[in-house]
Amino acid sequence: MALSGWYRLHVLLVLVFALSHADGQIRAQKTVQLRMIEVNERDGQILSYRHLAGSTEVHMRGTRLAPGAQVRLKIGSRPGFVELDINRGGISGLKPAYLLGKDFLTYVLWAVSVDGKASNLGEITFEADRPVPVNVTTPYQTFWLMVTAEPNYAVVDPSPQVVLYSVKQVSTSENAALPIKGDLFFFTHYAAYETAPGGAVESIPNQLLQARKAVELAARSGVLATGGKSNASLKEDAHTHEALTQAKAFLARSEAAYEKDPRDQAVVQFARTSAQSAENARALAMGAVGGLLVRQLEGELAEARNELAKLKMTEAAARASSPAAPAAPAANVATPERAPAAAPPLIQQPALWFAIAGWVVAAVLLFRRRSI
Repeated sequence: MALSGWYRLHVLLVLVFALSHADGQIRAQKTVQLRMIEVNERDGQILSYRHLAGSTEVHMRGTRLAPGAQVRLKIGSRPGFVELDINRGGISGLKPAYLLGKDFLTYVLWAVSVDGKASNLGEITFEADRPVPVNVTTPYQTFWLMVTAEPNYAVVDPSPQVVLYSVKQVSTSENAALPIKGDLFFFTHYAAYETAPGGAVESIPNQLLQARKAVELAARSGVLATGGKSNASLKEDAHTHEALTQAKAFLARSEAAYEKDPRDQAVVQFARTSAQSAENARALAMGAVGGLLVRQLEGELAEARNELAKLKMTEAAARASSPAAPAAPAANVATPERAPAAAPPLIQQPALWFAIAGWVVAAVLLFRRRSI
């Protein structure tokens, strides 16, 4: 029993040490690694927009994924935000997103700060094969623009599938933005997507397809992939599972509305709500937002320390309660003489080496002095 207890104690000591001194490595295994994606386009440009100046025209050009795509938009600074306006006909040459992979169903416009933080500005939607004009805002004053293929409109981080990027301005007007020197790059947790060619289901609304894909991706992400129940001691864990449950519920309502009447506005309403909740769950589960994974590691460490403390108390109580062996009479016990401790090897006694070396040097000097 004692041996088993001490074995458990040893295991827990190793566990606590590992969690205390290698939590960074454990976190790296549980967390999706944040990746930097570079957009290596020579004519790409970061622009800083003049405060409260009039609008200036900015162009976006297609990457190798969409070589024929172009976007023309007007951007101007307003009190507290910068406004971006894509007029009718401002988007051309953009083909359906599903051609870039099975996981892609739409496009999202992003403003990317100088330090690589991407902000979702909104979805680029289509009416038949015609892109719908977009009018959005951003709190950023200095940024570059990109369009990426995405599984749903509500994604928190961009995919690596960049199809459009902002290029250098040719305008010389007083409202023209200031070019900022720097590379085009961004950070994302969402780098693993299926890029094998996919296919759209023409009879099903794109928003419903997005909701299905969003729930699918969330259900197999991070802590949600295990399919287990949430940890009641972690609020972030509970919220993550609750968000996925809500996403599935709204997806079911959208599916029911579609079966009843495919043209019902409720189909799109519930589908977009489902995609939003599913994306929230995926972002929490993968560490893109919140601190769920960190809280889980802290909880595991606390449990290990508590178990170690209990085991120590149990072992101490066992030693205190065990009867001590009776001492034999002193007269009948011959005290053995303690054997002299074996002298450590000479090589393990550096002080002795220094002493010998000193005596040798002194002897040599004395001999030389006498010989003179």
